[in-house]
Amino acid sequence: MWRSGTIRVTAISLVLLLSACSASRPAPVRGVGAHAQGHVQANGRHYVVARGDTLYSIAWQAGTDVATLARYNGLRAPYRIYPGQTLKLDVPGRKVREYRVRRGDTLSGIARRTNHSVADLASLNGLRPPYRIYVGQKLALHSIARATAESKPQPKPAPSSSKKATVAKSSGAVAPVKRKAYAESEVQKNTAVNGAIAWQWPVSGPVISGFSLSETGNKGIDIRGSRGQAVKAAATGKVVYAGNALRGYGNLIIIKHNDDYLSAYAHNEVLRVKEQDTVKAGQHIADMGSSDAADVRLHFEIRYQGKSVDPRKYLPKR
Repeated sequence: MWRSGTIRVTAISLVLLLSACSASRPAPVRGVGAHAQGHVQANGRHYVVARGDTLYSIAWQAGTDVATLARYNGLRAPYRIYPGQTLKLDVPGRKVREYRVRRGDTLSGIARRTNHSVADLASLNGLRPPYRIYVGQKLALHSIARATAESKPQPKPAPSSSKKATVAKSSGAVAPVKRKAYAESEVQKNTAVNGAIAWQWPVSGPVISGFSLSETGNKGIDIRGSRGQAVKAAATGKVVYAGNALRGYGNLIIIKHNDDYLSAYAHNEVLRVKEQDTVKAGQHIADMGSSDAADVRLHFEIRYQGKSVDPRKYLPKR
């Protein structure tokens, strides 16, 4: 009797000791397995990290680049973050978007038109059920990078007659720096030396929704296809996000090509790669689907230094 009591006390002590250790050192977010969904606080200036988040996925939602977000939050590579951590989003160059409520609007209708969930929109604006809104009310939306004359110029894609790939050159206004290149093919090796990327279409199929610069517009292009169709990497790079934590994107993959360029592939049925994988241009990375979309399609984006750019200016003409 005395022995079993001793064992029980020892076990409880061990549990308490482990709890104390874990409380002093929060577990970093690994970004693998099931992805929960973090949330932007009602003031739109802070983000609460959830399991499965990566700094790349948070920067993508905030409309900024990882380096700026990390610097503003005092984070250093490899950018470890943990569930429950609060990150500041009001980084320099970030613009808060707003929507002015019109007669006949509902919160669900506004959420659908602005690519938000009702829960997101309510959280951003401190609204509670039954979500009453009024004409003329200003609702905060997820932010995008500010496009101003002071912003760094985007590099102009180099013209190419090739139907398989095109090259986007870096801006001459930016001093050349040595970048980590994920070069696997001869084409990528040649272009990486000059800080350029060889792009190719991620899927075949008609473009059913084009790029738009409007605040509530499409920040990429949507391409129609068939369920299960192979989605391929548009260029060589490293997978920095693979999951479904970003509302409105479904099963999403984000690939880092160099310090300036990211590409994203949304609404997939199945993801064929995981975070930290290095992929080649043209590699099968996902199966097309309709996750978080009304029909089967691929939503494809390219971002330069955190800012959305028109993918068709980089992809080869067809």
